[in-house]
Amino acid sequence: MNERRRSTADPPTLAAVRERLDELVAPIDRTETLPVSTAVGRALAAPVVARRPVPGFDQTGRDGFAVRAGDTRDATDREPAVLSLAERSDDGTAVEIAPGDATRVDAGRPLPAGADAVVGLDAVTAGRAGLETADGAELSVTDPVEPGEGVRSSGADVAADEAVLTAGDRIDPSDPALCTAVGRTRVEVRQRPTVGIVPVGGGLVGGDPGPGEVVETDGTTVAEFVERAGGKVVLREPVEPERYALRPAVERDLTKDLLVTVGGTGAGESDRIVDVMDGLGEALVDGVAVEPAGTTALSVVRERPVLSVPGDPVASFVATTRLVAPAVARLADREPLEPRTVPAEIGSPVQSERGVESVVPVALDASDGAEPVATARPVADEPLSTLARAGGWVTVPAERGGLSAGETVSVERWEASV
Repeated sequence: MNERRRSTADPPTLAAVRERLDELVAPIDRTETLPVSTAVGRALAAPVVARRPVPGFDQTGRDGFAVRAGDTRDATDREPAVLSLAERSDDGTAVEIAPGDATRVDAGRPLPAGADAVVGLDAVTAGRAGLETADGAELSVTDPVEPGEGVRSSGADVAADEAVLTAGDRIDPSDPALCTAVGRTRVEVRQRPTVGIVPVGGGLVGGDPGPGEVVETDGTTVAEFVERAGGKVVLREPVEPERYALRPAVERDLTKDLLVTVGGTGAGESDRIVDVMDGLGEALVDGVAVEPAGTTALSVVRERPVLSVPGDPVASFVATTRLVAPAVARLADREPLEPRTVPAEIGSPVQSERGVESVVPVALDASDGAEPVATARPVADEPLSTLARAGGWVTVPAERGGLSAGETVSVERWEASV
């Protein structure tokens, strides 16, 4: 099956097709309520408002002694304020701090009643050995404290009814802890856009192949990028490239926000995707000025956008990163996926057709230290192993018509961390 670009006269540029696609997809406005622990990465549909303050009580902010600040007002090294240890309850906490009293406290614990400040341990110079064990013992405070010093008041971090996250914010990995602290364990988020993926091709199977059968893999690649772009995938079993099989397969997934067919876009007799789309709706684009994904097509069926990408693994990868993933990101109201890029020198000439943007898989040879950048060597095109052997991708602009050996280029690296 030929999945390379047809000899279509003046196919639209990749940029033009993306612009047309952007007109067909818009951020979805459906929402759902989820446990915040499972909502990381999702966009909030409503603000998260604190049910309770943080901290929820007046809290000691450091290790030391809880006191009434006024009792230390005139403390100096020469004339320290002498305070008595308050009577303590069975659990080790002070019952109440009366004038002239103090009690040992640890950071993060409730501030004892009557106290309004905490003296640090470095400001206590006398009687330290017996302070923690005997009621009625005394301590000398050499540095005065102000009311509130060494104390975190209730609501100092987050006040009750304060919005801690706003609508549109994306939930970061640290946000579930914040939401839980303020009493919000469930949040309203935008639903992920749904994407149906239908592999198309004769002899394709989703499991172990029999004689003459081939394991379908391109749909898996498309699904991975859809998930990374923020979509929710329904990956179907492969269907035969015949109208009787294609038509119901397409109609079944018109409930999705986007439908992607994989394969069946070439010029062979069995490549019928565009014909089926014309029979169901309207084929808007039949071929794109990009190699090796030139047979990519764009259709609309019952107001639902349908992207048909080639079944060749390399062509499918190019169409997915250039068109499918950006469309899903737009539906999810997220920034498009972007690869990490590294500079490299092309190790051998690259030929391409002028007027057609070319995306070339390359292997990267690490710099030996004498050269400032790595060397990018074009990878020979094989049906599947090219993707495994490619360390990155180099784009040849349509106006160039090729690259010369030794040119410095930017290599795209679509890694798992993207």
